[in-house]
Amino acid sequence: MSMDAGNVDSMVARMQALAAAASGNVAPSNSQPAAGGVDFQSILKNAIENVNSAQNNAQAKAQSFSSGSSDTSLEEVIVSLQKANLSLQGMIAVRNRLVDAYKEVTNLQV
Repeated sequence: MSMDAGNVDSMVARMQALAAAASGNVAPSNSQPAAGGVDFQSILKNAIENVNSAQNNAQAKAQSFSSGSSDTSLEEVIVSLQKANLSLQGMIAVRNRLVDAYKEVTNLQV
């Protein structure tokens, strides 16, 4: 499973626009966080990239093991597949929480 960087950037841009609309402010799309603030965009992007690299690494090890072209053991393949699965499940849980938070914000009475 691979994720296009353009898709990630467009998703982050939409989230920023929604956050700005929810707060009543219109911020530029490439604004930097305040000093000492948290850059949510880079944190989310790094997490997605880490999940993607874990998936790609697990797939490469599985293909290498199945073709017999390297000395990759079955245990290494299973561990890498489990790591990729856990990271994906964690990302799905974060996505679900973000969707729930978005729904709460849209239902707020202003």
